[in-house]
Amino acid sequence: MDDNVVSAENVVFAENIEASNKLELYPNPAVDYLIVQINNSTLVNAEFELHSIIGNEISIRTEDLGGGRFRIPVKDLATGYYFVVIKDEISRYKRARKFLKN
Repeated sequence: MDDNVVSAENVVFAENIEASNKLELYPNPAVDYLIVQINNSTLVNAEFELHSIIGNEISIRTEDLGGGRFRIPVKDLATGYYFVVIKDEISRYKRARKFLKN
């Protein structure tokens, strides 16, 4: 089979992955905490990382609020832009989203 050929089954699978795990971050800008909402989650073991705009990783503690909602305290962070990375090694999922800390 030609490596450049994509089967219809793979395309449907990719579309289903995108329909699942829709991410919302709020409030943005954040002051005390950031809520990460994962709608239609298929993630088995979601993990979170926080990075400064220049790429430094920042240690965080994430609270699972249930229903695909997670709270990340950001009160002690300096004002600026940050990236939150949501990943799940089991389902090979990894996405990053930018937010502003006020």
